[in-house]
Amino acid sequence: MHAEPIVDDAAIARFQIDGAVALRGLLDRSWIEALRGAADELLEGGYDPVARMTSRADDGSSAVLQSSGKWRESDTFHRFLFESPIARASAALMRSNTARLYEDLFQLRAAGSGEPSWHRDMPYWPMTGRQATNVWFTLEPVTPYTGAIHIVAGSHVHSDEEVKAVAQPGPQHHVLAFGCQPGDVIIFHPRALHTGYGASPEQPRRTFTIRFLGDDVRWRPARAYYHDWMSNTGLQEGDRLDHPGFPVMWSASVVRSSR
Repeated sequence: MHAEPIVDDAAIARFQIDGAVALRGLLDRSWIEALRGAADELLEGGYDPVARMTSRADDGSSAVLQSSGKWRESDTFHRFLFESPIARASAALMRSNTARLYEDLFQLRAAGSGEPSWHRDMPYWPMTGRQATNVWFTLEPVTPYTGAIHIVAGSHVHSDEEVKAVAQPGPQHHVLAFGCQPGDVIIFHPRALHTGYGASPEQPRRTFTIRFLGDDVRWRPARAYYHDWMSNTGLQEGDRLDHPGFPVMWSASVVRSSR
């Protein structure tokens, strides 16, 4: 007997076509409250993500504070990643037998801050393959223009050259804007063109972006890495990401063998 599907066929088809899908209420209240309770712990050692990306000095003036790799340090967050439904949902949407963690990010954005900046993620990652997800969710309610994620539907299948030509989506593009309540989860492809619309003037925005990889992903060495530890994995070009830093968080074979 297999586990009941966590996402239906319509959601899987929508993800494959649009590159994004909203799973309303995927996380129950207990998960949200647990993460809220661990928020201060998760932000310890936080950094300015733009400073890290551009290698400029972090002077502490940024309106954004971000942390990563907290699954190694926080029991609460470790339990969330391994036991919540997000990895299983990602595997289903990717049509993959596994969901392997690539990166976990927790971000605090100051109230009223942030301008939209359209970008895509995966072209900068040290890997090849198509099976990947960004799992995005918030600890506070967000509307389309106070913190929500916006995604250009179908852009995940376009070439890098096509996407680079789109500095700002126009009327010819179908832009998905996902207002969310805590517990809602937006899962989108990291090759999709997307942005976030800052934070409400009344309150900060706390959001998570958890990134999973599927069966077809292989290592591609890079000249520089956003996370320094990735330069010491020992992985060679074309290798599967079989490394403790990229743990498998859901596997169909484990589910089947346990029943």
